[in-house]
Amino acid sequence: METNMLDMAGGPFAKLLSFAEAAEIWNKDQSTLRRAVIDGRLKPGKDCRKFGKQWVVTADAMHREFGGWEPWSKYLTDLRKARIAEQGYY
Repeated sequence: METNMLDMAGGPFAKLLSFAEAAEIWNKDQSTLRRAVIDGRLKPGKDCRKFGKQWVVTADAMHREFGGWEPWSKYLTDLRKARIAEQGYY
């Protein structure tokens, strides 16, 4: 059974990323994500949503459209390391 990395992140907004964050994590340009919305690959209301001028997208949708959990896994690992260092344990 495939491990869903999102289960490890925790919190009600753990699955949501801004387009800027998602683009950085998956090494894409934000215009690629906007084009995916226009092309119907990222579906507003299901995969992504616009709040004012800010788009957010689920990591599940990014995984589906742009492949692999490796970018997300690395992001979570780096985030954990930063939190540990911030607490003085690193």
